[in-house]
Amino acid sequence: MHPSRAANPVLIAFATLCAFCACDQDPVSPTYADSPPWILDSTYTIDEFQYNAQACAEVFPPGSTSADSLPSGSVAWIRLTTTSCYALTVRVVDSDSDTVRTFSNRFAIFNRNEGDKNRGVSSFIGWDGKDDQGKPLGAGRYLWLMDFDFGLGRLRRFRADILVP
Repeated sequence: MHPSRAANPVLIAFATLCAFCACDQDPVSPTYADSPPWILDSTYTIDEFQYNAQACAEVFPPGSTSADSLPSGSVAWIRLTTTSCYALTVRVVDSDSDTVRTFSNRFAIFNRNEGDKNRGVSSFIGWDGKDDQGKPLGAGRYLWLMDFDFGLGRLRRFRADILVP
């Protein structure tokens, strides 16, 4: 089921650090020294890199599975629109600043040639709400620390403060 359909009972809240300061709960503290930008919504566009076949082959080797659909059982997700292939590693950090889960995925843009119109394609980052041992973590606030590799040395970091009800 697509995350934006009303029948899906899972809600995900993304907000800036300033918005959290206005409420009684503190946000999960970021652990990145360079303070990467926040992804503030359940959809986000990364369009600074044009499609490059060599970069795509670097981050999406043969036999990889593309993150072009939302994995079943996801309790939290972000839908990305990108103009380039990527490899991604996500660290999920709890409110005690402990890393509780690390996962990764890859995304490829198929049937595109260099020089084609640079339009975005959707992909999904989905988390099943479990720790690295497969145990459900339950409701709470979690921080996603995301390292993107778009190939050819094009690296980007983002973070998202995730509320799982």
